[in-house]
Amino acid sequence: MQSRDRRWLSLTVLGVTLCAGAWLSAAPTPAQKKELGDISSDIRKVASLVSRKKFDEAEAAIKEAEERLDKLMKEGQLPETEPQVRVLQRLIETQQGVLAKASGGKAGVVAVSFTKDVAPILVAKCDNCHSDDRGAGGLKLESFASMKLGGRNGPVLVPGNPANSLIIRRITAPTPQGRMPKDAEALDEKEIKAIGAWIAAGAKFDGQDEGVALSLLSKNPDAVKQPKAEIVKATGNEKVSFTRDIAPTLVYTCGGCHGANNPRGGLSMVSFEKLMAGGESGGVIKPGKPDESRLWRLVNADEEPIMPQGNMSRITRKWHGDLRTWITEGAKFDGNDPKRLLRDLIPTPEQLKTEELAKLSPDQWHEKRLKDSKDLWTQSFPQAGEPGIVETADFIVVGDVAPRRLEEVGAWAQEHAANLRTMFSVKEEPLFKGKLSLFVFKDRFGYEEFNSTIHRRQVPREVQGHSDVTTAQDRALAGVEDIGDNVTANSPGLHLSVIEHVTGAFLKRGGGTMPDWLIRGTGLALAGSKSAEAAPYMQALKGHASDALRKSNISSPADVFSNGQFAPGDVGPIGFLLVDFLLKNGGAPTFGNLVKRFQAGDAPAAAIQTVYRTDPRQLGTAFAGSIGNVPSGGGNKKGK
Repeated sequence: MQSRDRRWLSLTVLGVTLCAGAWLSAAPTPAQKKELGDISSDIRKVASLVSRKKFDEAEAAIKEAEERLDKLMKEGQLPETEPQVRVLQRLIETQQGVLAKASGGKAGVVAVSFTKDVAPILVAKCDNCHSDDRGAGGLKLESFASMKLGGRNGPVLVPGNPANSLIIRRITAPTPQGRMPKDAEALDEKEIKAIGAWIAAGAKFDGQDEGVALSLLSKNPDAVKQPKAEIVKATGNEKVSFTRDIAPTLVYTCGGCHGANNPRGGLSMVSFEKLMAGGESGGVIKPGKPDESRLWRLVNADEEPIMPQGNMSRITRKWHGDLRTWITEGAKFDGNDPKRLLRDLIPTPEQLKTEELAKLSPDQWHEKRLKDSKDLWTQSFPQAGEPGIVETADFIVVGDVAPRRLEEVGAWAQEHAANLRTMFSVKEEPLFKGKLSLFVFKDRFGYEEFNSTIHRRQVPREVQGHSDVTTAQDRALAGVEDIGDNVTANSPGLHLSVIEHVTGAFLKRGGGTMPDWLIRGTGLALAGSKSAEAAPYMQALKGHASDALRKSNISSPADVFSNGQFAPGDVGPIGFLLVDFLLKNGGAPTFGNLVKRFQAGDAPAAAIQTVYRTDPRQLGTAFAGSIGNVPSGGGNKKGK
């Protein structure tokens, strides 16, 4: 036993050969079928030999069977995809597992160590998708303990039976689509044989602690899991924030060597929890004691190798000082979940801006808005001089029209602000942080120039106003062209235009992703309900919307509620019909709830379903019935 060849089953026996090219061959000849049957009969005798503890004879029978099968496949050009070959391969493999299990691993297989042979393969080839942080398919290969739990498809190991082990089936799948690792090079013959041999011998763990990370275990088989590091929550009074001041450098400078895939030294910095757990040499941070913290000593060049290797130029003086201060203050965590990926904890520039703006007092907000308003005007019209400015409780009205006209626009806007407060149950004063900048342009040239300079866009002739409000309200403005006071079929007049676009700005102030039809349509619907003089324009809107819907590309009634379905010139009219329909079929309170769902981030279909308790297609069909122009079934691309 000691001198004979103890190689484990060849890949053909495992039935998992990764062929370099396809074999072209005919079906087995009668002689080949007979030989396959004889091999099958002989290999079935192994179970009897094992039951009588004749392990040497059983091993010899398996070896002979696999050699006969190898010879038959090579000389007869039988592919492993041949059904009889595959059945025989699995039979040989099963008997090999029976022998290995009965003999306690003393016969039939070369001893394979999980810690030395298998764990390194899993770390190198599987950790990218099956780490503790990602766990694709619910399977985490972070440690042997987590590996035993399996994933959503069940256990990945059947000790003693490689053929029935999910991990073997996945790494030897015949097609790239089903094979693991996904979107990567397949495991080579040696790696597959090692995993298969280990499973055939019972899939035993030969380390000291099943909970130790495989990345650490593969380097130190005797490693034991470090005691869980205590995580102390920040109070908010610390001088240094982990998420803002420390985490970005750990992610973007240190993450290359200490990421999820086989982190150097066993130290992973993908999450705060892992950072505090340390690496192969134990913990790297001792809260309150920077000089005893290995992370600080490496960064500070007190120990070698100096970290980060090759990236010292990316360590700023500020971060160097912040790291020491953070550890001195207790290495506290100011995130919401220590298991969360560090890169997801780092605030975005928009979030940082929002937090800074949140610190402003009402007077500071007003000062900012007034300054921004003047700056935007000067940026658009550098040679025009100072604009006229009139203020109300909720608006800073800016423009190049006569002072009396600015006052009139301010009065209209303020009157409508009261209506918005009532309709949407809003108590904030002012409606916008620092007030809303309301720009009024005396002619078309001024309106187009402002759009071109500030918004970097060209506006269609039929668009005579707009609004622009960010979630943080660092920008909150509406702009209107002074189109006069006469309401005709082609012009709403300035009063109605102000109502429309102040409403649009109001809707945007709540955040979320508001559909364009809802923003424009709500403003027009509210404008039309306030004055009998609006009738000619509103009636013309209905005709415009009817024509636009006939020419639209929507193929289902539900599509009318989606965002971006209509051209800029059609959004207002179609939105007006939609909002008017929703108000009539649910009332103002229900419509107000719909707005809140959009502001909360709901998609159109989800918002409609939640508020109106009906499928968007059904509601769209009802709208189609009220108009007679929206397609009632799929496929009518022309909307006829």
